[in-house]
Amino acid sequence: MTIKVVDGVFIRCNIVDETKQSIWFLHGFADSGLAYKEVFNSDLVSKFNLYVVDLPGFGVSPVNFDYISIKEQADLLSKVIEKETENNIKVNIVAHSIGALIGTWVCQQLVNKINYYINIEGNLTEADSYFSSKPLQYTTAAEFIESFEKEVFENAIKEERYKRYYSSLRFAEPQGMRNWAITSQEYIKDNQCGFEFKKLTCNKVYIWGDLDTPKETQEFINEQYIPNKLYTGVGHWHMIENSKNFYTYISAIIK
Repeated sequence: MTIKVVDGVFIRCNIVDETKQSIWFLHGFADSGLAYKEVFNSDLVSKFNLYVVDLPGFGVSPVNFDYISIKEQADLLSKVIEKETENNIKVNIVAHSIGALIGTWVCQQLVNKINYYINIEGNLTEADSYFSSKPLQYTTAAEFIESFEKEVFENAIKEERYKRYYSSLRFAEPQGMRNWAITSQEYIKDNQCGFEFKKLTCNKVYIWGDLDTPKETQEFINEQYIPNKLYTGVGHWHMIENSKNFYTYISAIIK
């Protein structure tokens, strides 16, 4: 694994061959590239160029005041991907939770470069905004983070997946989290995010588990004929809770 910083974005990389396809991994709310740690032990490392991103305000990447909104961060990431990949080389996107909004917009902006989009429990309906909308319940970012850290820590005592999440949360910028919460709401309202994903013309699949996915989103998947892959008995972080099956599946469908 090597490290790159491109336009202020911290990226963990595994470059096999610049003529091969790349896979870009995007984390969710208050998370970081640590969520995808297991990918560097998967068979993907010998087949694809891997880029695991810390988005601005999360992980090691500082808040970028030129790209405050979640939509602007999709613009930034699209530029970074274009810089890092040759024009004729295909790109695959893997995005988690509300980070899948960014994934969807990158697929729209780089439509001719995208091969496959793997959406891991991303926001399809308003019901999916159970973490990312929490900052809106508080007057300031400081008030929110004090409460949210306690909530996540209590879960981390009991569950391994939350231990990883808590580690990333400790690095996240409170204002960065609040920026995502505020600027994402207009795209979540009336399930707009789900319809945007549905309209993508690239290869795509929505990965979900039956433990945490809201009933409204399960109904949306069925009613809108969303291409999907269900893992029973799995929660929100498939790349942590079900890493071996998850990365094997990605390798198979991209190949």
